[in-house]
Amino acid sequence: MSKLLLVALSLTLLAFAAGDNPISSYKEFQEFDIFDDIPVTREAERVYRLPENVVPLDYDVYLDLYFDENTERPFSYDGRVSIIVQAKETDVRQIVLHSNMDEIKSVTVFDEAGARVQLDQDKEYETEELYHFLKVNLIEPLKVNVNYTLNIEYWSTMNEGPMKRGIWRGWYTDKDGKERIYATTHFQPYNARQAFPCWDEPLFKAVFKLHISKPAAYNGTFSNTLVDFNVLLANNRIRTDFAATPKMSSYLVTFLVSETFTVLAQDTTFNPPIRIIGRSNTVGLADHALELAVKMTKFFDEYFGIPYETLHPNLLNDHISSPDWASAGTENWGMVSYRELYMIINESETIMSIEHYAATLVSHELAHKWFGNLITCYWWSNTWINEGYASYFGYIATNAMFPEYEFPDHFNSRYLQTSLSFDSGVNTVPMNHDVNTPAQVTGHFGTISYSKAASFLRMTANIIGLGTFQKSCKYFLINNRFEPTNQQDLLDAMNLAIEEDKSLAAYPGFSFEEYYRVWVNKPGYPILIVEINHSTGEMKLKQERFFLNSNIADDTIYPIPITYSTRSNRNFTNLTPVHMMTQASETITKASGEEWVIFNHLQQGHYRVDYDRRTWTLISEALHNNPDTIHYLNRAQVVDDVFALMRSGRMELNFGFEILRFLAKETNLHVWDPAISGYTWYRNRLRHLPEKQAEFDKIILGLMEHAITTLGYEPKAGETPTVSMARQSILHFACTLGHKKCNQDSWDRFVNLRDNNVPINARIRRNVYVTAMREGDADDFDYLLKRFRESNYANDQLEMLRGLGATKDPALLTRYLQLTLTKEVRSHDKLNSFNYALLGNQENAKTVKEFVKNHVTEIRKAYVEDSPARPAHSALSNVAGYLDEEGLDDYEAWLRSSQTDIPQYSSVLSAISSARNNIKLGTELSEALLQAARGSATMAVTSFAMIATLALILVVV
Repeated sequence: MSKLLLVALSLTLLAFAAGDNPISSYKEFQEFDIFDDIPVTREAERVYRLPENVVPLDYDVYLDLYFDENTERPFSYDGRVSIIVQAKETDVRQIVLHSNMDEIKSVTVFDEAGARVQLDQDKEYETEELYHFLKVNLIEPLKVNVNYTLNIEYWSTMNEGPMKRGIWRGWYTDKDGKERIYATTHFQPYNARQAFPCWDEPLFKAVFKLHISKPAAYNGTFSNTLVDFNVLLANNRIRTDFAATPKMSSYLVTFLVSETFTVLAQDTTFNPPIRIIGRSNTVGLADHALELAVKMTKFFDEYFGIPYETLHPNLLNDHISSPDWASAGTENWGMVSYRELYMIINESETIMSIEHYAATLVSHELAHKWFGNLITCYWWSNTWINEGYASYFGYIATNAMFPEYEFPDHFNSRYLQTSLSFDSGVNTVPMNHDVNTPAQVTGHFGTISYSKAASFLRMTANIIGLGTFQKSCKYFLINNRFEPTNQQDLLDAMNLAIEEDKSLAAYPGFSFEEYYRVWVNKPGYPILIVEINHSTGEMKLKQERFFLNSNIADDTIYPIPITYSTRSNRNFTNLTPVHMMTQASETITKASGEEWVIFNHLQQGHYRVDYDRRTWTLISEALHNNPDTIHYLNRAQVVDDVFALMRSGRMELNFGFEILRFLAKETNLHVWDPAISGYTWYRNRLRHLPEKQAEFDKIILGLMEHAITTLGYEPKAGETPTVSMARQSILHFACTLGHKKCNQDSWDRFVNLRDNNVPINARIRRNVYVTAMREGDADDFDYLLKRFRESNYANDQLEMLRGLGATKDPALLTRYLQLTLTKEVRSHDKLNSFNYALLGNQENAKTVKEFVKNHVTEIRKAYVEDSPARPAHSALSNVAGYLDEEGLDDYEAWLRSSQTDIPQYSSVLSAISSARNNIKLGTELSEALLQAARGSATMAVTSFAMIATLALILVVV
């Protein structure tokens, strides 16, 4: 491969990550590009932060919610907030806090004796819209550490749908089929300021008391804490007063007001009771969610040694199943809210990947009660502390209570491999990364803070020992409870536990502080380059930072935990490092003799591995001839690393595909998951070359045949969730690539449903729905659309949307896309549904492009372009990744001629440029890629024939 091609390949990988698989993984925050509203210099960014010279202690928040009964201001609210504050510095003459309201009506300040404090008559208060600042100007300075009361009256409007967060309204259908409106909140990370003026940064912890009035019919009212009183008001209204919260950050405040939301399931043996709450026509459908919440609460009570019921006497343990939600779930203290998709789980209606993820989600959000709520990151630069621990426990804790899900095995594909892929670019950031603007803050809720942080914590636990890690968690929580924390506080807790347990005695000279400093504050990760002298057993280890563009260098030295197994000494499940590598190069030894060697047991260290040619050949032979001698997670590691090595030019395509030929005998999900990702990346480089892509697809299908045949088309009684998900992934990929039997089986199942009402097993509905719509006609489309409208299950509805987006008929696809502009497709599903139209069928891009051109204004409005995730930016940009040269020319001409003023203009132009680079790359790469693929396929077929012959001989003998 030429140097020019290598550079182009590396540069275009990151640009097209979204285009390859634009649908977000299931996680709390969808990852997206950061778009600042106004360019600012690094020096100017700090002005987005509040001064710390005044702090809040206690809030009383009065909210009067109005729905459509208020004809003058429907779906609005009047607010009054009374905040006890203290000055922490001398000569403070201005109180600065956040406010993002339609109108501030009045501001007053009272001293400790109740006397009114005089404000500047020329300008009592002022607002700065860009920073959401409300500045109260005083004549005399505040006295230090003396209580003052700040009163503010205001009004504002509920947001429509969840995407903008703040206070917003959603809709649902009740058990009688009547449409209802509900109001709720989503404040993380900086949207409490939309509900009431406040110090809306995690540092400023305070006590909150909510007082919410609403029409009397809205009797399903919930918040963080117990209800103190219900007060009957005039005009058929009721005010609910809630008990005081613990000392906490503003983003954790929440409430929900509805007419018919009710308790779906509960366990009253706990104090407080553990409750699942949702719309009335899902009563009886939340038992699984309750079991998850109950068992996870038990686990954390014991693990942290700080039982939930002791955190605060007023806290609830409620879990809201919300029909609308911008993320998967949010950890408001006492009242977690989730997208209904993950709460209403039914084996006959839910695909296994959703059921599987739901368990980790509930565990993740409950872990936040301690990591995030009891202690909170000082500022969003340290988001990784909140999210990394919650993500780590999402798998580790859930496995302790639900071992049947085999969660530790799934950690690599969910977190580690995702992090390795994302963290390979030149612009990636460290876990502890300075952010200031709202766009930067929201952007930091992504792969680094979730996936890399969780992987770092797991790697750390293996180094210091699981017992010491647990002890460090307890010290961190106990020593910092109800306080904001930073990375030094966490390091102090870890060091205290390490010192007590002497858990690093096996690594003399190893500095844990340096390990922590590098991994937390430096971007990227290393590749371990291994060169083995098999005759002597000497193994030379060298490390360097891994980049997809191998022409870039970085001299960062990462402390690396070394584990390895050999053919003669297999010990894959021993995760304790045998050595801590702290230099750029070191040498260790094994027993002499030629044999395969695999470094990084179960791929639990956050690094890649490359070997000398002979060692790779020995690994390849073992994978092909005796794959079970290498643990399946390390087989998955080999696949993940080989694709990365090929993309970066460190390994030739021919050699890489030769190693991967062992997939022809592989059925394990963990091995196939990175394989499907890797093959998808390459086949997408061939989109504009349909004949060559078809040949590549045929080769991949040949490698998949054994897995397809072994797993079969029908789930089997008693199979593990991992097997169910393997079938789901492999069949969906196989049908997409045109596997005849897969498509025929899927079509037959759909026809049997349509004509004979024979249910389709939920675990295989994805490939059935997609194939049926791809092959069906208008009647089939209308049939599935009718089922979508009648379904009571958010998961099945989402899978039907995925299917409907795969139709080949331009008229039907246009109808589908128009559906995304209506309320029938919920706000949080619009972008994914748009992307389904691109993913479902290769030829759909032209129709999608024309739809965008004809409906760009409606898309921008319906998709809520100014919400934090900028879904309209993503939708319009993703189209480019699926167009050919002619389509790109047309798309660009339309953009430049009539859309120069839309917010998406620059990002779409950038996507078009990347698409052209991608097409050029694919053209240059195609012959070498197909040659390599053909060679691996030939070797795999030959080997299969040899194995079959040998088996026949053995039977005859």
